Order: sequence, then C-alpha cells, then structure tokens
Amino acid sequence: MKKILIIFIAIIFLTGCTDINSLSYDDIVVNGVTKSFKYTNIYRKGYSYYLPKGIKLLDNTGVNDILTDNESNYYLYVDRISYHQKVANGYQKNSEAYYSNVYEFGNKIGYLEITALQNSKYLIEIMYNYAKIEVIVDNNNLNSAIAYSTIILSSVKYNDKVIKNLIEKKKTAFKEEEYNIFSTINNDSNILKYNGSYNEQDDNKLPDPDIID
Repeated sequence: MKKILIIFIAIIFLTGCTDINSLSYDDIVVNGVTKSFKYTNIYRKGYSYYLPKGIKLLDNTGVNDILTDNESNYYLYVDRISYHQKVANGYQKNSEAYYSNVYEFGNKIGYLEITALQNSKYLIEIMYNYAKIEVIVDNNNLNSAIAYSTIILSSVKYNDKVIKNLIEKKKTAFKEEEYNIFSTINNDSNILKYNGSYNEQDDNKLPDPDIID
C-alpha cells in the first residue's frame, strides 16, 4: 500500500492537476526537493535512491547508473567520496548557459545548468545531494526531465557506515576520485562526452534491457 501511494504521488507531481510545462525550472526543482520520497527502490553499495514511475534502469554495472524514459538516457552519478568528506559546492552560475542556477536547501546544495545544443536539443546537468544527472532532451521534454531528475537526486539516501568502510578498505579502488561532481561538461565532466556537437544517434543507442542483469 505504501509503495502504491508513493507512485501515485509521483504521478501527480509529474502529470497531475498542475501542468508541469507551465512551471518555471526553479518551481520544478523546489517541488521535487520538498516532495522528496523517503522510500527507495534501487540499492547500491553505500546508497539507495527512488526510481519514479516512467523511468527504468538500463545499466548499473559501472560507476554510473544509466536510466531511461524511453526517449532519453539519464546518466546518474552518486559521489560517495564527496558526501563522506562533505565537499563544498564549487559551482558558479554560468552567464553563457541557456539556464544556470544554484540551490541550497538546509545542508544540501546543488545546481542546475542547461546548455542549448544543435537540432533543438538541450543538455541538462543537475546536481543535488552529492549526486548528479546528465541528460540530453528535446525542448518539450525539458521540464519533465528536470522533474524526474530532481525526484531521483533528492531521494538518494546514504549509508554512512558502509561508505566509511568502503573508503577505508578500498581507497585506491574508488573511481569517484577521478570525477568532480561540481564540474559541468564544459569543465571536463566525464559522464557525457560532449565536445560542442551532438549526434542524435548516439543518444538513441540504448542497451538491450533483456541482457542487463
């Protein structure tokens, strides 16, 4: 019953009485954070998160989880080391971006940056709660992608004991040390390899979910 209720709330937030396309990006982020779910349904080493209805997991075998809404791939990165060390947000608003803003809710920090690409595509980079999502979408999917991303990021729950043990036992094995969660793609992000151009075929090459463990 609890799971059904949470899914119902997610549906209301994304497609309910309020037209999400009429909301500002800031309103979507605030709604997603303030309505964040305590329930999680995806479990990784040291953390878990909630995957809302409409999004499915394609691959979680690497450092990044690859998610999809059947139109776009979402690249999720959870930075356990930055969380453990409580690294401060080094992001600065980008005046050259299509949209850029910094958010702070209590002791949790984040940012949203949107970059206009070719062929009416947009790159969304959204970081919150020591986790980040990068996704390329059409203009008419910007708001829903931000909503999905905010729900996922704000739902991340960390297991301090597990993370501490992982860091102490496997310091040299943490690939997260090679990635700056607060950097954008134009500052050498390594989730999506964007070099100033965009090939739509690259984003449509989805792995077969039938062969994913």
